[in-house]
Amino acid sequence: MRPILVFCLPAIGDFIRCHAAIQIIAGRFPGQPIDIITSRIAAPLARLMPHVRKVWIAEKHWKPGLKERAALARKLREENYQAAYLLTSSTKASLVPWLAGIPERIGYPREFQFGMVNRLPVGWLKSMIAFGPRKTRLAEQVCAIASLGERPAEERPLPAPQLVVSPEELAGWRQRNGIDPARPAIALYTSDFANKRSWPMERFVSVARDYAGRGWSVWLVGGPRERQAAAEIKAHLPEAIDFTSTPDIAEAMCQIAASTIFLGVDGGISHAAGALGGPCVLIYGSNRAYVHGPVNEQVIFLEPRISTPGWVENTRAVSEDRVREALATAIRKHAPQFA
Repeated sequence: MRPILVFCLPAIGDFIRCHAAIQIIAGRFPGQPIDIITSRIAAPLARLMPHVRKVWIAEKHWKPGLKERAALARKLREENYQAAYLLTSSTKASLVPWLAGIPERIGYPREFQFGMVNRLPVGWLKSMIAFGPRKTRLAEQVCAIASLGERPAEERPLPAPQLVVSPEELAGWRQRNGIDPARPAIALYTSDFANKRSWPMERFVSVARDYAGRGWSVWLVGGPRERQAAAEIKAHLPEAIDFTSTPDIAEAMCQIAASTIFLGVDGGISHAAGALGGPCVLIYGSNRAYVHGPVNEQVIFLEPRISTPGWVENTRAVSEDRVREALATAIRKHAPQFA
């Protein structure tokens, strides 16, 4: 069987959402190898995705990158791909499978790359001219490309992206880091406190202090953007463990998978937490969760009340009491031994 290529989005959260489309493709072509293309930063997550055989790198910052994309296309030509699904609709993305001579190149021609994209999903024109409330959210767009625009039954939900960390890998991570599997842990993902997506630092500290007082570990997860926030939290809660210097994003997946519950804000790491399948409470700004949030069913979203004015984009209207209640609800449902 000839393999299939999926050109995924480069940002971590968007890349994880692409796994919903990969599942649809795998269901349409059972047993057929599926390879993907994404950015270097997202690529380590590919090995945690069911159905993915191989990952290729296409750097987002190639400008214009014609030489690099032509070189990648030559390598792809050797793989004899049957079809390419272009979940990202840029001209630079569609150039690669076109140069590689892949017969079917499926996607939306949003930059009018007709010919380079030669198979269009049903309803592609309506999708291109949609705007405002009529614009399809990203999770639905990538699924529509994978299903060639065919709408599923109303009662059928979007496939939930999945990331799978093996029990052996998780046990090895715990052993290397001296983590007691019997002790519950709350993982906090704060983003940068100056970012409107974040939640006030003092509220994170207050909730974390409650859990630390009950014997829980408090883990601070993320990357370079979260390091200053982690330092501020540790200044108020020295017993918190700062994992934000982790150099490998796959290592960060172990941190989240090993935690008992995840509390975070809008961001790629929160999409990863949702895909890993553990209980999550996510704090979003007004009217953002439906459009930008993960579609995994175990995620609890907290947003400002509907009466909050629409111009208020930050998360301050989400109270500590609502967060504590949501965390308690998730723990009772998914980890009752720690309730």
